[in-house]
Amino acid sequence: MKQFLSLLLAAAVGSAATYFAMEARQPAQAKTEQPKADSSPFAAKAKAPEGDAAEASRKQGAPKFGGKAGGFLPDEIEGVTPEQLNKCRIALFKTFQDEGVKAARAKQAELRKEAEYASDDEKKNLRPQFEEAALDLRKATKEAVLAADAELTEDVVDKVLDVVEERMKQRMQEGFQKRKK
Repeated sequence: MKQFLSLLLAAAVGSAATYFAMEARQPAQAKTEQPKADSSPFAAKAKAPEGDAAEASRKQGAPKFGGKAGGFLPDEIEGVTPEQLNKCRIALFKTFQDEGVKAARAKQAELRKEAEYASDDEKKNLRPQFEEAALDLRKATKEAVLAADAELTEDVVDKVLDVVEERMKQRMQEGFQKRKK
């Protein structure tokens, strides 16, 4: 069971990164720019409203992207300003392009493949490698976030990553509880 938890944690980290990519917001300047009208038949169609208008049109409490409400990054984190949190969202999106993060994710994927058909004893032996891979991914992600936005501090990034990991653990536990029933 513990080996399975470590596998799920690795998968959850990948899922969290996907969520961050979807949740990342563009700077306010990019939102205000309107595409130029073009009379050609291939002109860009009008987009749905973004920002506050989109939030207002969405039902109260409904998930933003059709997934589970809440996501991996809450709207507030104690000790982190909303501006810092938004910068973290954007920086986490940029981590997908970082070579160190890509390598750490590849290592986790390789371990998951190795563990897929492993015996129970072999899975027990893989646990330290999974834990090391998870720590390597966190370290690479932290470095990539700090490199993506120089205004973010290590303390803020650590707080955000701690909350993300805690929420992933909670969701894994909820998943186990549902499976047991």
